[in-house]
Amino acid sequence: MKKKIKNFIWIYGRHALKAALLNPAREIIRVVALESCKNFLEECRNINQSIKYEIVDKTFFVATFGNDATHQGCAAYLKNLPEYSLEELLEDASDNHPFIFLDQVTDPQNVGSILRASAVFGARAVVMTENGSPELSPTMAKAASGALETVPLVRVVNFAHSINFLKKHGFWCLGLEEKSEKNISDIPLNDKFIFVIGSEGDGMRRLTRESCDFLVKLPGSGQFTTLNAAQAATVALYESFRVRSITRSI
Repeated sequence: MKKKIKNFIWIYGRHALKAALLNPAREIIRVVALESCKNFLEECRNINQSIKYEIVDKTFFVATFGNDATHQGCAAYLKNLPEYSLEELLEDASDNHPFIFLDQVTDPQNVGSILRASAVFGARAVVMTENGSPELSPTMAKAASGALETVPLVRVVNFAHSINFLKKHGFWCLGLEEKSEKNISDIPLNDKFIFVIGSEGDGMRRLTRESCDFLVKLPGSGQFTTLNAAQAATVALYESFRVRSITRSI
């Protein structure tokens, strides 16, 4: 059964809120802020005056998000953006930005951080499974720092089938594997690539690993080599961005 995705979510944090206001495709229902954020609220009004803006007290944020949310005194209730399919994302044949596949990465903060790195270094989309992946949430939006507005988030039923679908369209699949003998720098990254990031506990699942053309590690000093999913994705995306930048300049 296909997992039902919520139509509306709360987001919080100033970067996430500003990015949503600047996105003409985003339908925003309500914006709330603490009295201490009135200057920031004026900035928001300058971006979009048609939205309903409200001053609320701290009890609203505690009741809605809990005691530990780093909301920065502002939040918005908005409609989710339409999700893309892989087929739609392949319509631009000239786009050689990589896809990021997250195999059972369940921490919404990690997913948000990966979305942020994807926006900075130019990933085409972040792909997750419909089951076993976190839903969109205020935590994910805060960690993404506005990247939800610019990086497509795709959910697929079958990871291995989706990887093989992209491979039929000229993509190479590269899985990050800490124990691999190959370094990421051993692979020329100026082609079309899928980067696969596994869960921090178990790594990639067997069928996912078998779908990869290359398994590579991110070389370190040798003293300590473990990175979390978001850190590993960020390093891989930067390396891809660096190689593509050099290729464009030649």
